[in-house]
Amino acid sequence: MVKKPVIGMIHLLPLPGSPHHKNSMKEIESAALHDLHALENGGANAAIIENFGDIPYTTQVSVVTFAAMCSIATKIAERASIPLGINIQYNCVEYEWALACAIGAKFIRVEAFVENRAGAHGVVYATAAELMRLKALYPSETMIFADINAKHTTPLTNQPISLSVKEAIECGADALILTGTRTGVNPCIEDIVEVKELTSDTPILLGSGINMANAAKYYESADGAIIGSSLKEDGDVFKRIDESRVKFFMKAVGSCQSYAKSQS
Repeated sequence: MVKKPVIGMIHLLPLPGSPHHKNSMKEIESAALHDLHALENGGANAAIIENFGDIPYTTQVSVVTFAAMCSIATKIAERASIPLGINIQYNCVEYEWALACAIGAKFIRVEAFVENRAGAHGVVYATAAELMRLKALYPSETMIFADINAKHTTPLTNQPISLSVKEAIECGADALILTGTRTGVNPCIEDIVEVKELTSDTPILLGSGINMANAAKYYESADGAIIGSSLKEDGDVFKRIDESRVKFFMKAVGSCQSYAKSQS
């Protein structure tokens, strides 16, 4: 089994109820399944289903949008041979947990778990207390991947990264995600090293900006990565997954992992 997984993104086209919705459900489903099969055939280890096209994001998606995402996620889960995760923008943890439980998803991504953040979507508050009570009420083996200093946001109060990391682990995060300031921008190596020193058994995942050129450097410190833009046609985040790019990326990651193993 791969020690440091590559998790690809299944970016859904704009869903019903969102400002840029124009495609039929069949077209949205077809695009999503294309990305699933490209990731599977390319050798990716897992995938996240995300309502990426619903820009600008809201902290409470509409019922019709959630229903559409449930329908498509169910179709994806029925055909998937790799583990799936759920991310509903922005920080909609109740809906994420419900959908993950319904389709048997292995994890959800939570942008604001122990931090209070602000962005174009407005203000989001830490959801650890709410989510962990929801988990107790509706038990599931679904894991919680929690962002630290989530991209596209700024903190409401200055909080040392060490405090965020420790609180996230204490509150029940199964993995931590580090990103750059926005999509396609990589996190600082220094931050990864610092966070790694603060954790014991909690994996550190890279959430943005990782590509074939820098993967070896970043995989030395991190425990895996969530990849979006680098696996898309022409490296364009708004295009579909390119199976050949997935294969090249997996080869590059496999080489750097083999090298790291030989040095240990």
